[in-house]
Amino acid sequence: MASHLGILSALRALRERLAIRMAVRLGGNPQVEILGSQTLAGKPQANTDTLGLYLHRISVDPFSRNRHLPPQPGRHLPRPELPVNLHVLLVAWCTHTEQEIEYLAAAIQIIGAGLVLESADMSLADPDWGSEDVVQVLPEEMSTEDLMRLWDSLPDDYRLSAPYLVKTVRLAPDLEREEGPPVKTLVFPMHVPDGSAR
Repeated sequence: MASHLGILSALRALRERLAIRMAVRLGGNPQVEILGSQTLAGKPQANTDTLGLYLHRISVDPFSRNRHLPPQPGRHLPRPELPVNLHVLLVAWCTHTEQEIEYLAAAIQIIGAGLVLESADMSLADPDWGSEDVVQVLPEEMSTEDLMRLWDSLPDDYRLSAPYLVKTVRLAPDLEREEGPPVKTLVFPMHVPDGSAR
């Protein structure tokens, strides 16, 4: 179960996995970076070809939203979790045409139909990840029109990119709900015919 660092740790784990595998496939030291909106407002620096990971949306997973964790030891109330999906664009943030195609193609091949990231990949960035916590990186279905509309809302012109979904980051509840002692006695007021309560 992830803390508030879970979203960032999932992106960092994906970045590290892609950087390691791309170095094996392409040779050299290909750069993989998490891009922010302010980065996209600028332009890539000359000779600094990079594969960018741009988180453009976070959504609640509709299939897991009503799942609850078991109560903690000594407690009775179940704990609601917040399952979220991360919508990521892989962006060829390059100044050379060949690298633009090569970087994105290598990343797509590495992820394939589904790349699994486990707690070992993410626990350094977020120690709250449990051994049972797993996320999967999947290609996201997005029409050309939706992709163009997304780029129209970003500060930069269109760049070669591919949409992916990181599914599902399970965020732990922020605060545990207070629990009182078990109820042992219930008192109900009784009314007598003259209207007074006993």
